[in-house]
Amino acid sequence: MTAAQTSSKQAPVVFYVVRHGQTLFNVENRVQGWCDSPLTDEGRRVASALGAGLANVEFVSAYASDSQRAKDTATLILDAQATARHMQPHQRIACVADSRLREWCYGDLEGGSGDRLRETLAQGFGEVLPFSELNERLVEVANILACADTSGRAEGFDVIEQRLRSFFMQVGSEIQQKGGGNVLAVTHAFIVRTLVYLLDRARVNTPLKIQNASVTRLVYDQGILHLEDIGSVEWIHQSKTIE
Repeated sequence: MTAAQTSSKQAPVVFYVVRHGQTLFNVENRVQGWCDSPLTDEGRRVASALGAGLANVEFVSAYASDSQRAKDTATLILDAQATARHMQPHQRIACVADSRLREWCYGDLEGGSGDRLRETLAQGFGEVLPFSELNERLVEVANILACADTSGRAEGFDVIEQRLRSFFMQVGSEIQQKGGGNVLAVTHAFIVRTLVYLLDRARVNTPLKIQNASVTRLVYDQGILHLEDIGSVEWIHQSKTIE
């Protein structure tokens, strides 16, 4: 059997891309980005419910953004999943923090109100645009925010795209070479939206809001990424039926 034939039999990699649980800044309508805020009690509860709902999904690897809210969400998911599967703590997989899964950086806007962010975008576009249209124009959104940022930290869209493609192509390739399987990746709302924009732009507003602890699935197979369900809360609800 040739190397090419062996490679073709490798199982694909399914990424379960999860938005972190609800945080204090989410509740207060404040911009997070690279700054952080703790998970609320509700955020912790729902992250644990998601982990229980994913009891029947075996992960071969787990990653999270290096933001604490994402790492905490991943820990809650994996702990709840292990409990639902009657596993010992030492049996569950560890989670690796990766800065490529960070949220967009909003520079000077971080820590401020969401209203200020929307005002900045309105000034950049010359008018107030509905959320659905902003989603369809993510390249312009990112570049307007980067230009408005005096700290020099906010990234242009090309930089965001590069780090995301780097993560999913590298991890996808490595995991597939080891036999494939399911991978948990805990990240942020605008990162999920960016992935949808890049992989299936016609579905960028489906759903309009990426909910906390929702799951978006990507399939990696032989260097190609394919988008499946977006922003699903199915596994959270499933936790109520799993004994």
